[in-house]
Amino acid sequence: MTRQLPKELDFIQQFRISNHDLEYAKWRISDFDADEWECSFGHKTFTIIDFRKVLHDGNLLTTPKNRVLLNHIKRFLCLQTHPALTGSISVAPKTAMQRITIALQIVDYFLLIGSYLNISANGFRNVTRDDIVMFVDTITKNQSIKISIYKPKKWIISFLKNVKVSPKELAWTRATYPDLFEVESLNSDFLLPKDQLINARAWLQIHNYYKTAIKKNSREFKFRVQRHKLLRHIIGNRVLGNLTFKKLRLEGLDVAPGHCSFQELPGVPVSNLDEDERASSEYVALYTSALKSMQIASKHGIKIISDHVLNVIDDTELLENERTKERTRFTTLPFDVANSVLGKSIEFYIEYGEDLINYYIALATTGGNIRELPKPVPSKLKKLGICAWRLPADTPAEFFDQLRSGTNLYNMLEVLYGAIGILVNTLMARRASELDELTQECIVKENDSYFLAFNLRKANVLEHRQRALRPLPHIGAEALQLLARLSNTLQKLGYKIDKSLFGFPFSAYFPNSSLYGTGQPDIRRCFTRFCDYFETPTDEQSRRYYVRPHQLRRNFALLFFWKGSFGGVEVLRHFLGHTKPSMTYYYVTESIPGKILRRVKATVAKDMIRANHEATAGLTQLICERYGLTINQLHILPERDVVDYVEDLIASGDAEVEPEFIEGPHGEEYRIIYRIIDKVKQKFED
Repeated sequence: MTRQLPKELDFIQQFRISNHDLEYAKWRISDFDADEWECSFGHKTFTIIDFRKVLHDGNLLTTPKNRVLLNHIKRFLCLQTHPALTGSISVAPKTAMQRITIALQIVDYFLLIGSYLNISANGFRNVTRDDIVMFVDTITKNQSIKISIYKPKKWIISFLKNVKVSPKELAWTRATYPDLFEVESLNSDFLLPKDQLINARAWLQIHNYYKTAIKKNSREFKFRVQRHKLLRHIIGNRVLGNLTFKKLRLEGLDVAPGHCSFQELPGVPVSNLDEDERASSEYVALYTSALKSMQIASKHGIKIISDHVLNVIDDTELLENERTKERTRFTTLPFDVANSVLGKSIEFYIEYGEDLINYYIALATTGGNIRELPKPVPSKLKKLGICAWRLPADTPAEFFDQLRSGTNLYNMLEVLYGAIGILVNTLMARRASELDELTQECIVKENDSYFLAFNLRKANVLEHRQRALRPLPHIGAEALQLLARLSNTLQKLGYKIDKSLFGFPFSAYFPNSSLYGTGQPDIRRCFTRFCDYFETPTDEQSRRYYVRPHQLRRNFALLFFWKGSFGGVEVLRHFLGHTKPSMTYYYVTESIPGKILRRVKATVAKDMIRANHEATAGLTQLICERYGLTINQLHILPERDVVDYVEDLIASGDAEVEPEFIEGPHGEEYRIIYRIIDKVKQKFED
């Protein structure tokens, strides 16, 4: 008999009970046998999975005759986070949600072709190796794998072609909503011919499938199809997954373009995703791995799709390579941009941080509507430009003029959060997800030093995550403590808020001490506001550098490596409290993964090559010889291509970019060495 474990180890007991049939799932609230699952993935993320779906033969998935199929599907979902698959690792709530979402989409793929497989009668037994190849072919066809699986545009077109609208209904709709029928600019890109398009627009309006704009600049279109609602009506009774498609374009059905003011300019792509329409190999691998996890179920006596059939996934590598792109080439910020962003973030925090937070706390003590700013604006914030909570803006141009004039308190708080996020992330080189989870308890003081405590990713045993401490510069500790003071004060005033330091709790209303603002970390938006406020530079295509957390991890290393070129490492050394460059470099290499460091080194080398610096003469010659280029061709190549060439040489061991530390007249100094590796000579010496 298995010994009963203490209550605090109850999760192990649950695992013991359900391990043999793969029914254990921490995120599932409902019983395994329920026809509807309530699921929780942390951070107030709540999901319902309704299994009462109609199969191709008209019967519900939940009927007794389909119970075996239903249980196979349920166990497949549980398996995605089950210790049988993950071993000793307990995945984070966000990761669990991603895995379940992918598994639901895979199931939906087979449900949508259910008649072909006769899934109601045979379950997944009829799935062949060719069907698996077809699945891989499908998910590699489009940049959005979800769109490839559900084909939402195809379902919408097919449905709207056949909707019926009476002449009386059409006449009434045309008279009541004349803007909806402006089709003079009809073009060949629209989804439907003119007569069908008019009929479809009328039907959508009559049945409340349009979301109409209240203000000119409040939405992208005056009449915008509610995609989720429409798709739920069309295929919602047949699929398990979420039918939200935020970037789905419905040409001709969305009417009267408006304005959007999320960001002022197009952004410089942070990776190759925006420049390549193929699916990402990284995401394709998530789907194929989830599908192949059925082999783990088979080892536990639960056969969903046979191992023989699933083995064909290994043979689809060529297909995947031809159809997919590698998502490993992230854009590195130019050094002058990265250095300027850090400087401006520090300046804004020091100049206005305390005053902005203190003033907002003062407003919060009023306990009511602060839209009219019931307390006088402090003189320093008046000088900044603040005179209102949020003023209306009829156009994007007006909104961004207001932003840079500092008129709106709300926008200046966004800029402050962006400044603190940039400051901390640059000096600490942390992931965005780690910033999202920071709380007051993460700021640890020992003697006169500060440390940042956080959970290491993928370094845990079951529910127990490995806690790490990293030195935290005083200015970073002060900035985070400012956010912690805001959180603590608001809680003392009786407001219910999220404990995350980067939760964004600001609102114009404080009704009955209830939750206000979003309360959820939104670092991306605050970074964007910061960049538009300070008008970070643009590239040759007039696209703005909107910084992101993973880029700032590289900026951390750039601050060091540019010392060996044109810049200075003194700022980084000062904040880290180091006396020698070698100590700073040790800290850089400890904090930054190898592949990120390699990309940074290649980026710095690229700039030196472009500057014809003598230190990179040998590296330039090797690139030209290796890739069949002339020096002139090398200098006119896109910068990303040159960085790719250098990175490949470093990764293969044919070149090195490393600091060399020497004792100089003013203490330890260093320079960056660009070394070509003679492998033949090296082998002989070894």
